[in-house]
Amino acid sequence: MLKLTMTVKRLPHLTREQFDSYWRDRHGPLVRSLREILRIRRYVQTSPLPDPAAQEQIRASRALLEVDFDGSAELWWDSLADHSAARTTAEGAAALRALLEDERRFVDFSRSNAWYGTEREIIPG
Repeated sequence: MLKLTMTVKRLPHLTREQFDSYWRDRHGPLVRSLREILRIRRYVQTSPLPDPAAQEQIRASRALLEVDFDGSAELWWDSLADHSAARTTAEGAAALRALLEDERRFVDFSRSNAWYGTEREIIPG
């Protein structure tokens, strides 16, 4: 199983609420609509809890950096080969372009990051 994790920063002109609303209500459904074309097995959005006291407590307990992103996204595919193959078709390339075009409406790519990985399940879900 291949997993893509992305930590996302919003565009500077968007409030957190505008960013989260667009991400949840517009981008999420777009990803869902393209899942079969792009062979996406699972997609999860995670937003930081808007509780400054709780955030400070966890940060201070481990001397961590402050949270410096507006959300994280996780996407799963059966394999890197499957992920790549979905992008080689005309339909897959068009779907990827649509996602990228939409992301440009709310994601500041210059301050976001993404990486591929594999999970090690320690406590089964």
